Amino acid sequence: MRIFSVLLLCLSAIATTATAQTFPDKSRALRFIVPFGAGSSVDMMARAYAKVLADTDGVNVVVENKPGAETVMGVQQLLAGPRDGYSLMLTSSSTVTLNPVMTPHLSYEVSRDLIPLTGLGKVVVVMNLGPSTSFKTAREFIAAAKANPGKYTCGSASANSRLSCELLQSLAQIKLVNVPYKATAAGLTALAGGEIDMMFADPGSSTPLWQTGRIRGLAQSGSVRTPTLPQIPTLREEGVADYEVVAWFASYYPAGTPPHAVAAMRQIMLKATKTKTITDTLSGMGLEPMLLVGDELAALNRKEIDMWTKVIREANIKFN
Repeated sequence: MRIFSVLLLCLSAIATTATAQTFPDKSRALRFIVPFGAGSSVDMMARAYAKVLADTDGVNVVVENKPGAETVMGVQQLLAGPRDGYSLMLTSSSTVTLNPVMTPHLSYEVSRDLIPLTGLGKVVVVMNLGPSTSFKTAREFIAAAKANPGKYTCGSASANSRLSCELLQSLAQIKLVNVPYKATAAGLTALAGGEIDMMFADPGSSTPLWQTGRIRGLAQSGSVRTPTLPQIPTLREEGVADYEVVAWFASYYPAGTPPHAVAAMRQIMLKATKTKTITDTLSGMGLEPMLLVGDELAALNRKEIDMWTKVIREANIKFN
């Protein structure tokens, strides 16, 4: 009986290894659930990854856009579906780091309901000033704001831009007045028109106004200068110690997905991220690759949830 038991264990191990090696089944399509609309940054990345998987691994991928409720609808779609390894979600950091601290009674818990696969890409935001001030550096603006609490305004058009401003206030010990806008383009137009003094925005949205001189980018939010913006110093260089805000994108499985599928898909997505097609796609969007896998991605999730929880508590920000 003992020999028979050992034989069964060996056969089981062989079967598991064979299953892992044959996943995914090329006769079945993968579903990429994207909780944003068509044409969004995540949608464009998803379609680039779908092309790479088809070209290099012969895997058919169907991209399903499920926007709504600050990406919550997409997460719900993922969690309501089968957990067989053929449905995964590509999304932004707001889904897993901002929603948990900004949305009361959130219908999902990141650590319980989602399995982190791999990072996809990352991008900094830039502190922009308009014609309402003449400061030439972020350091000058911060010094003036510290000497005049509540005099200067900071526009926001998303959770990321709002919290970027709140983190600056917390770390630099300054007081700015928040002015909300419905969209980044509207906020930047207001900045260029002198209606507000400062706004954080992504490089892609800011570049056209930089090129015409209507606004000026004075500092970026990363811990070090990004290769795509080597001429713009970081806020750390401008005297704001520990400042770092990076918007990023990653892939997730629903909890309960078989371990062999998780292991296989991590390798598939990581390999795709290193291809020229993906690096060119990211570069064209002003992004850099983010080669984090599994526990590394989970650690980043926890770190940013803790950071934003502290910022929101100290700033006494209220969300409906």
